[in-house]
Amino acid sequence: MSNTTKLYNELPKRVKDFFDRQYEDSYRIYDASRNPRTGLYADGYNTLGENPDNRSSIAATGVGLISLCVADLEGWDDNAAEKALVTLQAVSGEIEGCNVTRDEATGFFCHFADMETGENIHSEISTIDTSLLVAGALFAGSHFNDRNPRIAELADKLLKEIDWSVVVNDKETGVINMVVKDGKGGLPLPAYNEYVLVSYLALLGQPDNKDIQDLWYNNFAEDQIKNLPQADFRGLKVLNDDTTLDKTAFLSSFVQQFPFYLVPDYAKSPTYREFYENACLADRLKWKELSDVPSYIWGYGAGPNDGLHGGYHADKINDAPHDIASSYIIGGFLPVYPAGIYDLYAQYSLHIPYDVYTNPEDKEDEEKFRAAYKYGLHRISWWHLEQPNRWYPTKVTLIDWSSMLYGLTAFKRGMEFFTDRLPSTDTVKIGS
Repeated sequence: MSNTTKLYNELPKRVKDFFDRQYEDSYRIYDASRNPRTGLYADGYNTLGENPDNRSSIAATGVGLISLCVADLEGWDDNAAEKALVTLQAVSGEIEGCNVTRDEATGFFCHFADMETGENIHSEISTIDTSLLVAGALFAGSHFNDRNPRIAELADKLLKEIDWSVVVNDKETGVINMVVKDGKGGLPLPAYNEYVLVSYLALLGQPDNKDIQDLWYNNFAEDQIKNLPQADFRGLKVLNDDTTLDKTAFLSSFVQQFPFYLVPDYAKSPTYREFYENACLADRLKWKELSDVPSYIWGYGAGPNDGLHGGYHADKINDAPHDIASSYIIGGFLPVYPAGIYDLYAQYSLHIPYDVYTNPEDKEDEEKFRAAYKYGLHRISWWHLEQPNRWYPTKVTLIDWSSMLYGLTAFKRGMEFFTDRLPSTDTVKIGS
């Protein structure tokens, strides 16, 4: 087992006890959302309903594979390698009765699938969700390679059998197609965004494709990061996808976080790290404009608001209906703002003591509260925490929760846990 960081080692005992509980629970929520036969992971964990949900998410399945690597590292699951193999076999069509829907011409996966049969559940063929699955597969293949090389074999096969060329929409400006239909890409999205991961994997999968090379090296390579579109928040330059003159549009903070953990070039880049620090500070500063909110409540993330106001929303600076805080965003920023662990601890100790909460006068409230936060901090409405009719979050989306898993892992084990398990683009061999 790798060494722990100085930051983790020096935590006060009460904070470390909280950290250890929240950290392990950041894996347990994935395990509770996994189909044991197919190894597919649900889109979300139902806090007040049955689990696992029948609707699997291909993106969540990719994160589930990474969660197994964390669980293996920490000794939480002795069967982590076997579970990862089952998942890879399922998405590769090797589990009887499970055939996850893919675009026949290109191999890209549907976003949502029945976790028993793999049948598409009213969803698009998605380039980013497929990429999150492939990233998780490669991650697991690297982590478990010494004990079970079959995982790496299936992961590499998965990477190579996809025709990544259809993601390229405009290789000069970094526009990437979000969906694939009948072998053709569609719904173009301008850079910058989490689709950096798509471009990165395309280069790994088809390094000799000239359009794919140009997409990466013209837009997303380390020396091009400084040229990506930017917004300005109180003098802070923050990456965004707005190519117009309007510099007030911002992205949800998870967009900054996914490339940081899943694209090694970005994790290692001083340029990206500066933008990442800016994104963290901008998020925190914007929350300070809400004068009645304490400094430890922040985090513009995406997630469901069922039972409060509408449904799923990707909150961001200047666009956050009802100001719901996402604690997992704090987790994701820990590598550049380690003091955030004390913000999480304050949320836990002062408001959401999820593992010890009691209410002898209202046992129904106690049961619902404990269920809503069974695996720890996630979506928080500050204004509803102390209301007589409390809001109980009914669902935790697993792709959004991934920031908590990644950030706590990096806080305890260092960013090397991520950069050592995925290849940088400088290892890619490009032919003549």
